[in-house]
Amino acid sequence: MTSFKQRILRIHAWTVQKPALAIVRHVGLLRQLFTLSAIIANKTPPGLSVTPLTLGGCRAYACDTGHATPNGTTLYLHGGGFVIGNLRTYQHLVARLGKAAGTRAIFLDYRLAPEHPFPAAIDDAEAAWRALSDDPDAGPLTLAGDSAGGNLALALLHRIVANGLTRPCAVAALCPVTDLRLQNPSLTANRKTDPLVSARWGRRSVAAYLAGADPMRPDASPIMGNFTGAPPVLIHTDRSEILNDDAHRMAEVLRAQGVDVTLTETDGLYHVWHLNVGRTIEADQSIAEIGAFLADAVKGG
Repeated sequence: MTSFKQRILRIHAWTVQKPALAIVRHVGLLRQLFTLSAIIANKTPPGLSVTPLTLGGCRAYACDTGHATPNGTTLYLHGGGFVIGNLRTYQHLVARLGKAAGTRAIFLDYRLAPEHPFPAAIDDAEAAWRALSDDPDAGPLTLAGDSAGGNLALALLHRIVANGLTRPCAVAALCPVTDLRLQNPSLTANRKTDPLVSARWGRRSVAAYLAGADPMRPDASPIMGNFTGAPPVLIHTDRSEILNDDAHRMAEVLRAQGVDVTLTETDGLYHVWHLNVGRTIEADQSIAEIGAFLADAVKGG
């Protein structure tokens, strides 16, 4: 049984956010609407501090609450269908995740489509990762992302493995989109049960991101990637969301390649409910789980 607050937020997602995603085609307006939604709905943690920095030529921000960071650095890649999402939307989640993991949590302000289509976002993620890998003060590294950012986190993991870069101690992918061919059954089967994500918007956003690029590329669709020797991966998904199969099939691919995978599946929440951290017990528990997963991987490594 979900909490009362979570049920209210689910109704808000269904009646306000999902229609906005489906109807509003102007990307600039949609970005403004979701920034406004974040200002109204997100819970700013006490003592939040945001520090700008540059990683590999990319804008980034360290988000913290004055917490101790004995477990190194977490690079966070935000969601938003590759076309929306910004610091104001995510600073609370990044800071709370860093506190839960005991890490310095960094939000990457990667370039967005359609102005900057594939591979701009994944190139920014790789550049930032290389910069952190070269920073002796960064400590052990972990990687996390949600939705499109979950795609980027897993695509980056593929590049890390393929190019022999410094490997993270662990990776957390929250409700990731992993197959940009957009063929998974839940995209259709859960179209009417997903309270947040409009399938129409999802297809428009992926098309804007790819801009004609081949979705079979593993750094576009990580489900096509090689992850042999990769660190432990945690994947979160909800049964009602259209990306449910993306999560399950990604877990299957990783396991088949010998990767230690934990798949956590909820029921009755919605896509990236983690953004409600500080508001609902469900989001708080999920962020605590992710934080513990990342911290345990660092300590175990």
